[in-house]
Amino acid sequence: MSRYNRRQFLKKGAVTIVVTSTCLCGLNGCATITKIGNTPAINPDSYALTNNILTIDLSKEVNLSQVGEAVKIKHSDIPNGLIIAHVEENRFEVASLLCTHRGVEVEYDHEQTNFSCASLGGSTYEINGKNISGPATKPLKDSEAALKDGILTIKI
Repeated sequence: MSRYNRRQFLKKGAVTIVVTSTCLCGLNGCATITKIGNTPAINPDSYALTNNILTIDLSKEVNLSQVGEAVKIKHSDIPNGLIIAHVEENRFEVASLLCTHRGVEVEYDHEQTNFSCASLGGSTYEINGKNISGPATKPLKDSEAALKDGILTIKI
């Protein structure tokens, strides 16, 4: 068995922590700590919020131009933020951004057509916000969205 002096022990421990942290962050584990997912933020020039009605000019938001893409919006008048997913051609789904378990941001998974908490071991939700699995006991709040002439309108 190898013997370590204090300096060697601390150095080896620090390397272990760095490697472990890097691995976790590489697996999106950083969201467990930061509570921030990978969904890009909405272009601030693409939307307006008036009287609890959010309007998004899709010609100004490239991250929603293709099916499978999503954006998040954080605004002082939207307490838990929103995630907006382009689910199918001319169909968008909107849900609260924060997982109901620990408040970590959720991500849109186009292959599974669901929302999932960005935290390791997080909860999974149907596209309408209903719980599928994980520790969360409450659903995500979903919002009604309508598309007309390139403008997405969402009732908050």
